[in-house]
Amino acid sequence: MYTIKRAAQLTGVPETSLRAWERRYAVWAPQRNESGYRVYDQESLAVISTMRRLVDDGWSPTAAADALRNGTVPPALAARMDEESPAASSTTLPGSTTYTERFLSAAAQMDTTGIEESLDGGFSLGSFEHVVDAWLFPTLEALGDGWARGEIDVAGEHTASHAVHRRLAAAFDAAGSRSRGPAVVVGLPSGSQHDLGALAFATAIRRRGLHVLYLGADVPVSSWEAAVTSHAARAAVLAVVTPQDRPAATTVAERLAEHELSPLVCSGGASGASLAAGVRDLPWGIGEAADELDRLTDELASQPA
Repeated sequence: MYTIKRAAQLTGVPETSLRAWERRYAVWAPQRNESGYRVYDQESLAVISTMRRLVDDGWSPTAAADALRNGTVPPALAARMDEESPAASSTTLPGSTTYTERFLSAAAQMDTTGIEESLDGGFSLGSFEHVVDAWLFPTLEALGDGWARGEIDVAGEHTASHAVHRRLAAAFDAAGSRSRGPAVVVGLPSGSQHDLGALAFATAIRRRGLHVLYLGADVPVSSWEAAVTSHAARAAVLAVVTPQDRPAATTVAERLAEHELSPLVCSGGASGASLAAGVRDLPWGIGEAADELDRLTDELASQPA
């Protein structure tokens, strides 16, 4: 039997997503040990890994869960997952520390090849959401700390950050154009430039099949309104990274609340909590936030426009 932490390591599905998927889709039911904590058997790990692989291949979590329940998982995928079952192997995921150290060292040396190779290694650790939450963001924090201590020149920090941006943009494109449900607009308010988290989140919800219009950084209020209008968006997500971003984000949220389409407005990011009346706070963490927005947009899709 495996703890939820170990199950997350073996399957590449973050603990928050494991709990959300269990609650929402009920495809597997973990047992409880004497202390009341979740524990998973090998069969559960195999089901979780198959669902993750389906989602990685572009399926929505809802469709993946239906396939597992109905026994309609593509035979080729089922056979491959049997061979790759995490419970059948004693090999754990590669240590993320190695790739973080390589990334920071390459940034300090402005070694673009080393940066790309460390990103290749980091993104091989698990699912996109798992890597972003558990490896990429902590590594970027370490990059900022290295710059603050004078160990990494601003040129190296910018080189590394732009490499990450390119990698996330490629992941967004690779998520495909299949869409379902109402349109969702994602971006940052006017004056806010730190868009890596917003881009990663937009990628995560696009991987779930949502119709995403990603606006990027420094978007004025009028442009938010134009984006909502042109796409008939039913939801808008503001990334609020720093306390200095809150006034501009609040202005956007209040203006959208008055919009004729009355979109659902959500906020996320380090400074996004309790932004304004009527704004829904998204959980911390890309995977859990994407699951929550997925649930909210399912509710929107069932309501008349």
